[in-house]
Amino acid sequence: MKVRFNKTTWRAASGIVASFLLVVSFQNCGKAGFDADLDNSLDLSSSDAALTTKYGTSTAAKVQNVPFAFESTFDTITYNSCAETHLRNNPAFASLKMGAYSSGGIKIKDDFYTYADQNFKPIYPETALSENQYKEYLADSPANAGAVPTVAVRVKNSLTDVYTANSNVTLWQDVIPLVGNLTDPLVLDSYAKKGVTANYFPFSPEQRVMEASMSFNSDEALADTYRGIFQGSGILALTYMPQNAEAIYKVRSATTTYPVKSAYGKGYTLTFAQPSGVSTNPFHILGAVMETDLANPGVGARNWNCSRVYAVVRAQDAATLCPQHTYADLANPTIRSELNIARRTLRADEWDVNVSYRCVVPKKGVSCYKEENITPLVQYDTTKECFRPTNTNYLGGTTPSARCLHYVTICTRD
Repeated sequence: MKVRFNKTTWRAASGIVASFLLVVSFQNCGKAGFDADLDNSLDLSSSDAALTTKYGTSTAAKVQNVPFAFESTFDTITYNSCAETHLRNNPAFASLKMGAYSSGGIKIKDDFYTYADQNFKPIYPETALSENQYKEYLADSPANAGAVPTVAVRVKNSLTDVYTANSNVTLWQDVIPLVGNLTDPLVLDSYAKKGVTANYFPFSPEQRVMEASMSFNSDEALADTYRGIFQGSGILALTYMPQNAEAIYKVRSATTTYPVKSAYGKGYTLTFAQPSGVSTNPFHILGAVMETDLANPGVGARNWNCSRVYAVVRAQDAATLCPQHTYADLANPTIRSELNIARRTLRADEWDVNVSYRCVVPKKGVSCYKEENITPLVQYDTTKECFRPTNTNYLGGTTPSARCLHYVTICTRD
């Protein structure tokens, strides 16, 4: 069965906002997709008989053995620590935004081309396989047919288990598709040539860019719990949906033995940090990202650059703490380069950004903070204690009134 998503539904749902709420009690981990639901095998492609009819017995067997061919990577992951009830469905304040904008994207592995060149013959009088032949073998192979990249928060040692608010894994909420069917000829056109990595898909009938977002910002307690999951058993996983779209929690893997500990795709381990200052500061900063190959977890681990940390400043405080860049600033190529990176996930109509001051200011009259009649409302000085709803143990025993400072962290795969 071919994986196909309605274009209107796809774009409406992927305005890159996926509400992702977790239950606070994790004894049962809020996970779904356990072994009772696992099939012994994945139905991924044309039947043996159909391939034999099309190619003949010998060639059909070789098509059956085509290796998994796709490699997909993000190059930007942005974490926004803002967490208040009024931010729950606001896409500007999504907790995590991830995408492929420069070095990331989708490509076909060299292993596929090597296998195809060694096992299939070019069409006479050509002396090399054509691009259309590569596309056809790829689309007919069981390992690749109908592959759709997805992002979800999964259990590190059991990748078919997805963190969710209830017992049902929901598409667009718990498992978010990216780009579309990678063996669709209109999508393949972007990266079918050897050595090409694509992050823009102009002819895709689904999504033309590779990006997604997740929100767990309805309150500080939920955000704190979620950070704990990432630093414990959870991993941000970029995997591939089987061709049977009903089994949305499943992943394409060389094995179907439960628990599934390896899969085709990338895993991103997120580690959170405190701003410098007093020991009671919350872990509002994404301190590190480690990228691993989920099919070979011990091979080629890659650290990202998470040095771009921006304080979230109230609009009322921006004049002195986060002024807008001047025209003279924007003439500086270093400032322009940093702004371009920030603008990947912080839209100009939603945020003011000052890369020199390392700060951002939300627009449209929406504040990161719960606006109350408190002076100061936000404690911008991290050497002083601040109020956080999840803390009951303050230094000196006195509960401060000023809110803790929130941050936007932009991590890049350089």
